[in-house]
Amino acid sequence: MDENRQSTENSGIILAVIMVVIILSALIFIIVRLWDKPGMPWSSSNYQGNTEAEDAENAETGVSLVEEGFVRIASDQSLGDMDVARNSNTYFLPINVYDRLVEIREKDDGTPEIIPSLAKEWTESPDGKLFTIYLRDDVVFSNGKPLTANDVKFSLTRLLTVPGSEQTAYADMIKGADELMAGKAEELYGIQVIDDHCLRVILNEPFPSFISMLGSPACSILCKEVVEAAGDSYGTDISSIIGSGPYMLTEANDEMCTMEYNPRYWGKEPSVKKAEMRVMVNSLMNREFSKGNLDLLDLDFLNGEAKEQYLTDDNYTYKDKFVVKENVGIISLMLNTDIPPLDMVKIRKAVQYAIDRERIVKEVCGGYADITDGIFPKGLIGYTKENQGWLKYDPEKAKELVKEAGIGGNYTVELAIGSTADISIQRLTEIVQENLNAVGINTVTVVYDPDSRLYLRRNGKIMAYVFDWYADYNDPDNFIYTIFGSEEATKKFSSNYKDYGTIERIGKARTIIDDEKRLMEYAALERKLVMDDAVWVPLYSSEHVFVKGDRVKSYIPYWAGWSDVILEEMELK
Repeated sequence: MDENRQSTENSGIILAVIMVVIILSALIFIIVRLWDKPGMPWSSSNYQGNTEAEDAENAETGVSLVEEGFVRIASDQSLGDMDVARNSNTYFLPINVYDRLVEIREKDDGTPEIIPSLAKEWTESPDGKLFTIYLRDDVVFSNGKPLTANDVKFSLTRLLTVPGSEQTAYADMIKGADELMAGKAEELYGIQVIDDHCLRVILNEPFPSFISMLGSPACSILCKEVVEAAGDSYGTDISSIIGSGPYMLTEANDEMCTMEYNPRYWGKEPSVKKAEMRVMVNSLMNREFSKGNLDLLDLDFLNGEAKEQYLTDDNYTYKDKFVVKENVGIISLMLNTDIPPLDMVKIRKAVQYAIDRERIVKEVCGGYADITDGIFPKGLIGYTKENQGWLKYDPEKAKELVKEAGIGGNYTVELAIGSTADISIQRLTEIVQENLNAVGINTVTVVYDPDSRLYLRRNGKIMAYVFDWYADYNDPDNFIYTIFGSEEATKKFSSNYKDYGTIERIGKARTIIDDEKRLMEYAALERKLVMDDAVWVPLYSSEHVFVKGDRVKSYIPYWAGWSDVILEEMELK
């Protein structure tokens, strides 16, 4: 072979190899970029957020890589136990996957109203003890099974029978509930199925707030066939979470969950077709929202400093994106009347006067809260202005009461706080401790892990703690009866209140049919518990602030101001 020809051929081969390497390198680069491109189902940035360079690129091109109808939100806790009877901590699952017989929604003027849902109509007997409920006939569960009255009876009955149920109060007024819970009956005979779309509910006594109560997440209607087939796996097995609501649960673990639109939903088709809720620490939520990786930010989840940056936004960068909802709830300090020195009413009253609530509202809530002096928050039926304005910050009066009680330095008040409590609760507790020490009540903060704190509280062993309660249904009964209506309830919330005459009055108040008389009795009971007996220290009712992301056109929070997002109340651009 000719030497010059051989050299030329060798050069050509080398050049070809170089070109192949360059092409392969380019292809690998493109594949790698696509593999981790935000918005792709396999992309790691779906879980960790986009890089700053990609965020800048997306902002510059104006192209959204998030699929249409997809919304991304965050929470500080997972779904937990998915059995609605055993979970009273988070309601994100039931309010989106299940329906109830009625729903509570806000009217245009901001007041809540009861609207028909699975129950298209109902009647009430003159004595207030018999309700006849007529169901819609066009509802099927997401698995295609039609809804029947048997599903309703099953759902309300299991609130009484499930081991570990925290929701027995939502059905214990039904005739036969006591016998069922005591094992003396096999069915709840106070619910009578007339046909597939009609049932009667008989109560032991009149209970005017019964229909309103049926709108609570605990009263979600389950598919009897599915839950019975699931057995003990219901609440842990995703396939058993079947509802008739607008969404289906498609994935869930301790770090995240996803929901998708239920094509069999009987109601109006929502704007959100798919949602991903991720469990995040406070600092990560703020970062992900600022990078555009979350579509709604709940400021209640942020620590004090980060929250304050939004609330004191002088440049109005975010304020035009605020959704502000007044919480139908109250933050208070619960006092254990069994443990010295809090067993003395003078010391409990001293605690009330010692706490600087204006300071708390300013430093903890950024001004987005109102001081309240009772048990019932503004926005709840039964809230009365006559019971407001009596409690003033008066450390000198507190000192006098401490002196009159004569406790000296012999006792210490322990403020219990959870190890996972957010910074705002930590700061609130610090202020309370400082205020009480200043008037001569020796006070320390004791930190418990969440499980221990819950166990001690439910067994009446917590001495004092920050207590928050938000409405599940729009009636004073949900506050005063739930918290003080029985010896069991006062132990569960660690007040250990033992004025049995007052407890009996609370039980009878819920049976008064005349609304005017009933609400007057509730107002009198509120004064008795807070003003006379000082069982707890009312602090404030806060405003709940959400911040909309660029992809969200509007959002209507739950009527009571919960953090749990109602996906069908969100409209995307």
